[in-house]
Amino acid sequence: MSGVWRSAWMALGRKRLRTLLTVSSIAIGTAMVVLVICIGGIGTQAINNELESMGINGLSVSATDGLTVTDLTAIRCLSEVRQAMPLSLQFASAVAEGKAYSIVGCGIDSGADQVISLRLLHGRMLTPQDVAARTAVCVVDESLAKDVFGRSNVVGQNLSLYYDDGTLETTVVGVTATGSSLLQNVTSLIPYMVYVPYTTQQTVTGVYRFDQIAIRLREGEESQRVQATIQRMLKYSGEEYGTLATEDLATQRARLDSMANILSLILTAIGGVSLLVSGFGILTVMLSSVNERTREIGIKKAIGATRGRIMAEFLAGALLMSLCGAAAGLLVGGGVAAAGCYVLGLVPTFPIGRLAMVFGITLLLGTVFGAYPAYQAAGLRPVDALRYEG
Repeated sequence: MSGVWRSAWMALGRKRLRTLLTVSSIAIGTAMVVLVICIGGIGTQAINNELESMGINGLSVSATDGLTVTDLTAIRCLSEVRQAMPLSLQFASAVAEGKAYSIVGCGIDSGADQVISLRLLHGRMLTPQDVAARTAVCVVDESLAKDVFGRSNVVGQNLSLYYDDGTLETTVVGVTATGSSLLQNVTSLIPYMVYVPYTTQQTVTGVYRFDQIAIRLREGEESQRVQATIQRMLKYSGEEYGTLATEDLATQRARLDSMANILSLILTAIGGVSLLVSGFGILTVMLSSVNERTREIGIKKAIGATRGRIMAEFLAGALLMSLCGAAAGLLVGGGVAAAGCYVLGLVPTFPIGRLAMVFGITLLLGTVFGAYPAYQAAGLRPVDALRYEG
């Protein structure tokens, strides 16, 4: 069997430039498919990370007339709820260093980082003591810290918050990563977020109802069932809510994941067209090789080579080109994807199963497109082959 591979390798070496060009076309086609798969995987992972950081893995309850502390307590008492947090949003201005900045003042509870996934960079988050004592402290996002004070770590700095109904002199106790929560993405027109204890913000503004309650469910709980339970509970609570709305954010996340996977498959199919084109390149090269080696085939048959041996040599040649092209394509495609992730600061994702499938498909294409030339070569009659003058 080793003689078959050696003969195939020597035959490919006779036309090195042609072989190199064919292998390159296979490598380019494979690299494109690999790159599309990696981009799809990286994109899906990035979307999932972003959705996770935005808190889209639970429920959101809101009402046009606002929600109360009683509602918050009732929701927290549900066995299906892992954590619930009130959100009270107020437009305001932050003044420091003699400059004013438009912000969204967000009244939150302790443990907000576990519900809306705030990523703390410096200092600390709000504590239960801050909420209970209505402490004048705040947590700011990094973009505001840099624009106001010229640096990221501004823990201990003073910041004045001007609401329509009052002023709050606060001390910065923490700095979070910009854009790390759903709130900042929703309020993108106002780029700066300042988080204060909701009790403190209620005292200043006189608004004692929440705009929204964000909920994280326990593992394994069905969001739609919990959603119905909360709606039923609030409906019969006796409170006036105006229009009550609950959003199943987990279902939205699943829908977005599905859309991302479909897009990835479509892009992979488009990339597969280039791989198919490279298969026709193998067919062309192997047919040319049959014509060039006609007399050689005749001599081999005259001294006893079987049809199977001749066919195996040509199939081996096609497989060798496919193997080299596939290996090079995997390395190039994976390398480009890794380099792109490094530049963009993303975590590279390599779906081993899909990449192995691409490698196998490339080898299969080599076999399929090399089969006809191999069959043609094996079918040559020794007498006709020896008389061939081409």
